[in-house]
Amino acid sequence: MMIPKSRWWRGVIGGLAMGAAALTASAVDSAELGLEPVYPHLNPDRTQLLSETEIETALAELPGWVAQEGILYKVFVAGTFQDAVAMIVRMSYSLEELDHHPEIRNIYGKVYVGFTTYDQGKQITALDVKAALAVEAAVAGKRAKAGGHH
Repeated sequence: MMIPKSRWWRGVIGGLAMGAAALTASAVDSAELGLEPVYPHLNPDRTQLLSETEIETALAELPGWVAQEGILYKVFVAGTFQDAVAMIVRMSYSLEELDHHPEIRNIYGKVYVGFTTYDQGKQITALDVKAALAVEAAVAGKRAKAGGHH
């Protein structure tokens, strides 16, 4: 899939990269202090890193989604600001069940949704794919099954 090269897209991807760098830096600081991340209900899909082939297979089931620099993302177009906010709220229910929360940006009726698994070194995992499928179901007005894809 062709990745747009507009200034807006570069800003979206650049902003995510900066956010990931800050999170990585804070993770290093925690490790230096001898602190371990705590995941009381660690989802095994969170630790299942996907190969490039597995990511390409997943993208075939996720029209419009792109994988770039360890981020699985899509931009949805909403009619109005209220439509965009309603879309985000619909997504939130399934994503809360998965305990996986995306980077979301609502800009002029476009809702950017991006997933990466920071505690796996900002890489795409099976959980990111499950979450993207849950977002697709929510946008389509369907309730995603928590069991999901992988």
